[in-house]
Amino acid sequence: MNAEIRFLKNDRRESFSIFQISSCEIELSWKNICGKAEIILPRNVKDFNRQKVKDVFQRGDKVEIYLGYDGDLKLEFSGYIDQVSADIPINIKLEDEMWKLKQIPVNFSSPNISLKGFFEKVVKDYPLDIDAHISLGAVRFTKVTLGEVLNKLQSDMNIYTFIRNGKLSVAKPYSDVKDDKGVFEEFDLERNCVSNDLNYISAESRLVKIIGQTAQNVAKAVKAKEKDKKLKFEYGDNNANETINWTFNVKTKKELEEAVKDLYKKKKKDGFDGSFTTFGIPSVQHGQKVKLTSSLYEDRQGTYYIDSVKKTFRKDSGYRQEIGLGFKAF
Repeated sequence: MNAEIRFLKNDRRESFSIFQISSCEIELSWKNICGKAEIILPRNVKDFNRQKVKDVFQRGDKVEIYLGYDGDLKLEFSGYIDQVSADIPINIKLEDEMWKLKQIPVNFSSPNISLKGFFEKVVKDYPLDIDAHISLGAVRFTKVTLGEVLNKLQSDMNIYTFIRNGKLSVAKPYSDVKDDKGVFEEFDLERNCVSNDLNYISAESRLVKIIGQTAQNVAKAVKAKEKDKKLKFEYGDNNANETINWTFNVKTKKELEEAVKDLYKKKKKDGFDGSFTTFGIPSVQHGQKVKLTSSLYEDRQGTYYIDSVKKTFRKDSGYRQEIGLGFKAF
């Protein structure tokens, strides 16, 4: 297995790469606004004997992490230094491109604007990936950062934002990400999985409740001084062991009820919950689909969306991916 950590050129120094590391850990999920990584360098990195660590590594420096086998390396993380330890071994903590975006100052108001329109006004120098036609209505943000706005969108409206494929993705947790051959990656639980923490649950045993709300205020106020409100609708099993809060881009009570019940049906399937650990290749990312098969239980194969990926690269345990499963696609 091989690694290359590239520290890109800046106004203080030229670019350089490190090929020997003690460990590297990358955590990415559509549920987290910011993707994170951590690198620990060996104690005897000779390149820094003559230089102070703080002169070489500084907060805001651009970094790229490449991992792979037999010299075939793939870009697994791109971001910026957030923290550098003062001790040896050198510990470098990184955040992805969101580190820079969430610092954008936001002073914006509009009597009525869409989600896409807002981001096009505020984020002007970074590619956007927004398909949802969601109205934010009247908005007013004063002396806040984009990071604060993103947190509010997530907490108030269940609108998730994250970096994927070099774009700021908004309200689009899942996508049909495929490999170069146009097919989904496949993993056999007995053949190419190191370990798993999966539970197979039948549809009857899967107790789910969906709590849905409309993205915008569509319920008209009864009194003149009151504001319009969001519609809400709950549907599912009693004593549910999984409750999903979701925002739907619908405008009527009937549409909301249909959307909530449709999501309930999608969740109410036989399938695996949890995560499994595999080798570093094939490399996967959150939001794409993977097919799971089992040599022992052939009836349990299925295709799932990925909610999270934790990649670890260590001398003692090798290059691994812990893949957290989301919805069962089919």
